[in-house]
Amino acid sequence: MAPALVKSALRRASTEAGPSKKPNASEIKEMGMKMRSASGSPRIPNAAKKKRQAEAQNGFTSLLAGELRKHKGESWTRSHQVGDMMVTPAQQYAFFQKIRSRSRGIGSEVSKLYTPAQHINNPPWPEDVTLELLMASQTHMGHHTSLWNPINSQYIYGIREGIHIISLEATMAHLRRAARVMEGVLYRGGIVLFVGNRPGQMEIVVRAAELAGGYFLFTAWKPGGITNRDAILKSHGMKVVDHLDKKIPGFDNYLNVARPVLPALVVCLNPLENAVLLHECSLKHVPTIGIIDTDADPSWVTYPIPCNDDSLRAMSVICGALGRAGERGTKRRLEESAEGKVTWDTPPEIIRHMRKEVVEAEAKQAQVMQMMEMDHEDFNEEEKKILRSGKPQAEGRAEVKEEEMLDMLSQASVGRAAVAAAIAAAAVDEVPTEDKDAGERTPPPPSGS
Repeated sequence: MAPALVKSALRRASTEAGPSKKPNASEIKEMGMKMRSASGSPRIPNAAKKKRQAEAQNGFTSLLAGELRKHKGESWTRSHQVGDMMVTPAQQYAFFQKIRSRSRGIGSEVSKLYTPAQHINNPPWPEDVTLELLMASQTHMGHHTSLWNPINSQYIYGIREGIHIISLEATMAHLRRAARVMEGVLYRGGIVLFVGNRPGQMEIVVRAAELAGGYFLFTAWKPGGITNRDAILKSHGMKVVDHLDKKIPGFDNYLNVARPVLPALVVCLNPLENAVLLHECSLKHVPTIGIIDTDADPSWVTYPIPCNDDSLRAMSVICGALGRAGERGTKRRLEESAEGKVTWDTPPEIIRHMRKEVVEAEAKQAQVMQMMEMDHEDFNEEEKKILRSGKPQAEGRAEVKEEEMLDMLSQASVGRAAVAAAIAAAAVDEVPTEDKDAGERTPPPPSGS
């Protein structure tokens, strides 16, 4: 058998023999590029890189040419006519320097257009709230359409990018109505409670309560604070004030048995987290003002304000306007009180307490008079008639008005004991006249003599 052929011999035998061709320079360069691309990572061809550089150079040249065309005009080295006036090169240069000095500082100083605490420290009045301010404060931004409450359809303007847009006109109208309610409640001497327990709402509710002269809560609401207030708030202090907000003395006995006072109005910035509070207010018929977003139920509150409850900037505008309205109501009440006008009525429980104090004082007075009459048992009818003629007595019992009851109780230092002491002092002042009349007559002889 013949030996097997080697593979290299077979390869040489299969190739066709022909005249050899010497490669040129372009082929050698192309072969080198192929070898580099096969051996290493792919590189950007020089042609594409040069193309981008050429495009950038052309753009720069066109921009420069545009600037030159823009500033094309008569040369500054000679005078030229502008309108009816001939302008010299010196005047042109002076005008150029003037413009450059005025425009040199443009853009070099950046001023603050928005201060985060601006609407907290200095909130706007309700009539100063505009549609532009509401939009800039993002009050129109609702929640995603999948989270909306169908009851809020009357407050929704439309949908954009899957988000419900709240009508700014509805927000402004409801805000002004709530501001009138706030002003009226504080004008009548009511107690207002501001509630906002989301992160960042503490400064807002504190400032609003400070302006309106009300109270605030920025922590979690304790269930039963309204419906079970006797057990929860029994350790908290209370005082009775007059129309000038000054404490009235003489009500110590009343404060020991008085029930904690209910607020006349509750302002809630986040109703979703305070459903228990709003339910307790509805049970005790306490009116409420609430910020209602597109995912909340407006029937939870008495006076809803459709607004974005997730924006602190929107909350500062809405709650600040309510605080300003309360400030105006409190100011009106104090101004009229200084003139002697009382814009609010005394609570019925305090009136009943004052009537009870007066009845007890009259009973104590009758007891003292009875004790004084016992000392006159030895007088005959003629002598008693002489005593009665010396000190006239009013027929019947005069009716005591509310103002007189307040004066009587304000003069007393400690409740019924002070009233009894005052009556006893008045009785002592009347005794010397009776003793003087009694000392002028001869005492009767003892019995059996």
